[in-house]
Amino acid sequence: MFKYKNSVEVNKDIPSDISKFLTEDLTNYLVIKDGHIIAKQIDKSFEKVEINDIKEVIKNNNSIITNNQFLNSLEDEAYQYNLEEVNSGIIVYVPKNVAVTDTLHIFYIQEKTDLVNNTLIVLGENSELKYFEYLYNDGEASINFVSNSIVKENAKLTYSGLSKFSEKSVVSVIRNSYISRYGRSLYSIAEINDSMTDSKTNIFLQEQYASATTKTIAITSKEQSAKFTQLVEHNAPDTEGIIENYGVSNNNSALVFEGIGKINKNMKRSIARQQNRGIVLGVNSRLDANPLLLIDEYDVEASHGAAIGKIDEEQLYYLMSRGLTHKNAQRLIISGFLSPVTSLMTTKELIEDFIGSVENKTL
Repeated sequence: MFKYKNSVEVNKDIPSDISKFLTEDLTNYLVIKDGHIIAKQIDKSFEKVEINDIKEVIKNNNSIITNNQFLNSLEDEAYQYNLEEVNSGIIVYVPKNVAVTDTLHIFYIQEKTDLVNNTLIVLGENSELKYFEYLYNDGEASINFVSNSIVKENAKLTYSGLSKFSEKSVVSVIRNSYISRYGRSLYSIAEINDSMTDSKTNIFLQEQYASATTKTIAITSKEQSAKFTQLVEHNAPDTEGIIENYGVSNNNSALVFEGIGKINKNMKRSIARQQNRGIVLGVNSRLDANPLLLIDEYDVEASHGAAIGKIDEEQLYYLMSRGLTHKNAQRLIISGFLSPVTSLMTTKELIEDFIGSVENKTL
């Protein structure tokens, strides 16, 4: 099970790339650097929500970890390494019948040591949480980031985030969600990394009428290579899972999306849908979409599709005929293409940061 490694001593200076977000418009946040909570602001809207440092939970042998059958069930080498070497993380527990309408923001920063982070989110029955994470580093490092969410009956999790890792980093990200009867998970992740990245989102629909949507937006540039795998597994009948991928590949980079909709035997009346859309900007860039359906039952609905190509020349011509330069026309088209993520940003500063990052990687 979990074995916590002591994290390094850390100074409490917040990098300017993160401190710019901590304005009066941003409420309810934690800043975690190298496994230490260095800044925190939580208001009364979260007074019934438990937010704890993972090292304290492990130290106290808390039942939220020891009695949870899901946390050690994933057979993945990077995941198992995380359990053995974790040096950072938090536990968020939303009790039964508690619905929080405000968003909890968590900023994870790697600075001095390789980061092995594990975050656990547990939603009790009939509860609701909006969670936003920002993953960041600007140096050379190995990043192993895991998050698990457990969404109990009739609970709803809205999970969103943005990742910005440096080109000197090697990154593994695994996000898992286990959903009970009538539970809902809505995952929307923007990957604006410069790192070599292997990211997996696994959704497990465990009980009848559970549903989920997992949406990934990714941009690669320079010599970068990145792979994003999304699995939605139907382990109960009458479940619904949707996978959406939006990507842009620039320069000499390689971007791969692999979406897997898996409906197991006897999981009747389940629905698995998937779509992939991508823009290839560079002459030598590559974007592959591999939509997979693994269906072991007849009485289901399943579909997938992919549309990958260059920017539509007619759209460019139309915008340029209205006075835009080629670069501005291209910027407008890309911004519209990636608009599904803009709504996730809760402040002006986060929106501007996302738009600026997109422009840096695509123009």
